[in-house]
Amino acid sequence: MFTVGTNESQAQLIIDSVSFVVQTGGKVTVTNDITSAKGLPSTGKYLLQGTDSQSINMNGKTISNLEIDNVNNVWLQSDLTLTGSLKFSNGKFITDGHSFTLSDIAQASGMADNKFIETNNSGQVIKQIAVNLSSYEIPVGAGSLYRPVFLTTSGSNNGAKVGMQLHNIACSNKPPSTSDYLKSNWTITSNGINGTLSARAKYAETADVFGNEDNLKAYIFDGTDWSSSGTIDKVANTISFSITNTSVNITAIDKFSLLKAKVLLQGPYNTATHLMSDNLRAAGVIPLTDPYSEPPYNTAFVRINDPIAEAADATVFNAQPLQSDNIVDWVFLELRNTVAGDNIVQTRSALVQCDGDIVDVDGKSPVTFNNIADGNYTVAVRHRNHLGISTDPATLTPLLTEKQSVTSFVDFTASSFLFGGNNAHGVASDGKYILWGGDANINGIVRFAGLNNDKDFIYVNSLNSDASATLSAVYSPADVNMDSKIKFNALANDKDFIYTKVLENSSTIVRTESLP
Repeated sequence: MFTVGTNESQAQLIIDSVSFVVQTGGKVTVTNDITSAKGLPSTGKYLLQGTDSQSINMNGKTISNLEIDNVNNVWLQSDLTLTGSLKFSNGKFITDGHSFTLSDIAQASGMADNKFIETNNSGQVIKQIAVNLSSYEIPVGAGSLYRPVFLTTSGSNNGAKVGMQLHNIACSNKPPSTSDYLKSNWTITSNGINGTLSARAKYAETADVFGNEDNLKAYIFDGTDWSSSGTIDKVANTISFSITNTSVNITAIDKFSLLKAKVLLQGPYNTATHLMSDNLRAAGVIPLTDPYSEPPYNTAFVRINDPIAEAADATVFNAQPLQSDNIVDWVFLELRNTVAGDNIVQTRSALVQCDGDIVDVDGKSPVTFNNIADGNYTVAVRHRNHLGISTDPATLTPLLTEKQSVTSFVDFTASSFLFGGNNAHGVASDGKYILWGGDANINGIVRFAGLNNDKDFIYVNSLNSDASATLSAVYSPADVNMDSKIKFNALANDKDFIYTKVLENSSTIVRTESLP
């Protein structure tokens, strides 16, 4: 056994097999690294006070008391359990992918901005519990900012553990189109909690808030669903939760509701495969940003309570492992009131996959509507060269909530609840309900003859009255069959699509958009 009172190690402190004890009141100052094959259960203190960054490798063992006094920080090189005190004088204690456990009696002090535990990579802080905690402070932070979590427990929790990770980014499970949120989140895991567990996390207002703090709600994610069941104090900059799951993420986001829906566009729909073609995606012509905010569409498609045009990353339009998940185009969504469906509450643009799933700008998630309450709505789906379709408020008002598992699924392809009766939508040869195509001039009416007909719009406005012309790799309302080409004659031309497919070989039939 090697016993010291107060000492200073200018080199590394390496302990192989002997017992190393620092007497009560004693202190060992280390200006380099600590490596030990044995635990250091002394009642004295180990002061890490280097001028360069330091590391501590206890090989999964314990250490009694630590003081961090290094502006260049101390890095953990293995799992470590602290059985006494942790004092911060200067610098951070960085877990670097390892677990740092605070025993049931361990306490921390001195933490503040630039002085805390940073749980980078997969590292975490674990708090052991023998008796109930009351606002026990887990001293985590990131970057230069202190963002602690305060734990409170009740009931019989002896032997329980709570794990904590602070992530210095917005939660990766956050719905992709939320407009206001925290750029930080905390993962909390628990084991052996037989009573209750409450957590209160403190965020840094200036650095963490993206968007409008007034819109933020305290959200918790259980691995499947989000819930705004927490409380937020925008003066103290804290979010608080009662935690019942063994693994959750907590953060703050604007109040949102989710839409899950499926729709088929007549233009690209293939009844043999029961999928829509993705020719526009394959041709690389689908814009990355919402087309309905720009001419020639923005007059017919008016944004309401949706001030920022949606945008998708270019990778969203890559070919997916499943053809059914490839993106076909943008669609325009309207949430309407439930009484008559004639009052539009909010609009937004979203993407539609080959199988008809309407998804958010990440190409896979349910669609987010921001700052609206959970509730029943009339839902309309519109498209830039198809006639829109809507649920009938007299027969169905889908429930939209923040919980993905609770939100209604609206299947516009196999429904009897559509507004306007049978003439408001088409029925493909495979029995699927489809949006009528052919609205080349974006006026909500499809016709082959007469004033403002779509055939002449293609011929005159798009092809400059040249029936032999072909435009390729285009993103245009005149491309009514959505093959990325505009043609008046020859195989798969747009004129014949209107006449044969939409108007069923009649020059007198007129299709008119029917919305509440």
